[in-house]
Amino acid sequence: MQIISPQQILVPKKVYIGDTAELRCTFNSPEPLLKNLTQNGAVELPLNNFPFLASEDFDIKEIKLLPAGVDYYQLSITFVPWKTGSIQFEPLILSSHKKEDTDATESAVTIEFQPVQIVSLISSENAANTSLHDTAAPLLLPGTAYKLYGTLAASICLLIIVIRLFVKRKSLAFYINQKKLLKKYKKNKKQTIRLLYKIADQAEEADFDHKAEAENMQKALRNYLEVRFGYPFTHTVTSEIMKGWQEATQGLLSDTKEEAFGEIAESFIRTDYIRYSKNGRFAADELVKLIDLKTLQPFFSLF
Repeated sequence: MQIISPQQILVPKKVYIGDTAELRCTFNSPEPLLKNLTQNGAVELPLNNFPFLASEDFDIKEIKLLPAGVDYYQLSITFVPWKTGSIQFEPLILSSHKKEDTDATESAVTIEFQPVQIVSLISSENAANTSLHDTAAPLLLPGTAYKLYGTLAASICLLIIVIRLFVKRKSLAFYINQKKLLKKYKKNKKQTIRLLYKIADQAEEADFDHKAEAENMQKALRNYLEVRFGYPFTHTVTSEIMKGWQEATQGLLSDTKEEAFGEIAESFIRTDYIRYSKNGRFAADELVKLIDLKTLQPFFSLF
């Protein structure tokens, strides 16, 4: 019979009366008996096989044996103590019974345990403290910690945002300028369309001044083009309007936009004729058609 004194650990380290605790015992043995018991892994040992472990000082809930390596094993005893101080388990005997019809030799392993200590609810350490300590003042006012953590988190987020804005300042400035420019173009377009429609609405009036409104129509379109393309169309004569268009766009726009601007240039020729001829007048519905169908719709839909 092999007698084993294992290395044992009590889990948890401090166990009180009525607590469920586990005693883990690790040992090494080449006994075939242990290999046979754990050949399929962890095995729960029946408690009725170990009546000698019964005691009023504790209740054993479970005993397990499991392999922990080559010829290494761990025995786990789960128990509930019912007294304080030292508890001693009786040696655990594992044996294989000899069969009557064979000559097999009975083998056994005895595992001896070291005492385990159960802590009293009233420990001597606590009993020695008989005097009351002075009440310590709070380190922080109630709720101050949350405000401090919140302020710290907000400061970190703000710092990250400032750093990102500094790193991307050029792209951010470009984005803001683009937004401002698009807003400027949109406002310019609305103002020009509103002014041209106002001129068209007055075309049927009896006192309609054809020369003045032809000039107003041309001014509105020139102002729009100058804002939209950044070229001085307000100071460009009609004969050079297409040349100015080529310089402003560098000839990079599509043929459709080129044709749309050509219609604008034609409207300048027509309005110049009305402005400078002696009896220049718009034909019936000519101004309305010029603004609604020929000039505004195709042109403003492209720019």
